[in-house]
Amino acid sequence: MPSTTVTVEGITVPVDVAGPDKGSVVVLLGAAHQSPAAYTPVCQRLHTASLRTVVVPPDPRLTAKSVVSVLDALEIKWALLVGDRIGGELAWELAATRLDRFIGLVVIDRGHPRVADAAGVVRDEHCPPVEMNTTALVSNPAARAVARASQQFVYGDYRMVDLLGRRNAQESTAQLAAEIVMRTSTW
Repeated sequence: MPSTTVTVEGITVPVDVAGPDKGSVVVLLGAAHQSPAAYTPVCQRLHTASLRTVVVPPDPRLTAKSVVSVLDALEIKWALLVGDRIGGELAWELAATRLDRFIGLVVIDRGHPRVADAAGVVRDEHCPPVEMNTTALVSNPAARAVARASQQFVYGDYRMVDLLGRRNAQESTAQLAAEIVMRTSTW
């Protein structure tokens, strides 16, 4: 995918932007230890569905404000937000605080910041509820329990979906792409 760099708040962020110029935008915040290339199969499926993709790799320096600044630099006004694992933590925060920028949320193996994770850690006890349609994809029983508890902090349609295949296998790639496409059509 074509890569570009955006500098915001002194951080240089490599961003992969691809897909139809006129398509609705999907912003994917990646998981730790996953290069943007790991999302290429999902993005290719999204491009086939006429969606434009922006993949932001994980960086512990990124904040909700810096992600919005990246979108501003790319002239993106609205997007569906997708967060994978650690990227899901930032995605929940963005969805909870920037309703003006996102049309929906898809998270993978991460719960709302007010819900204790599998280790019992609450990341942000003051995080507001998310007021948009949300899909939580889960790959194991612990993630399922956290996702179930997260529903109380979503004021919108909430779907919890078990990933059918191994993570990053063809089956889960197709399933993730289908859930993203479905969320873009339900706002």
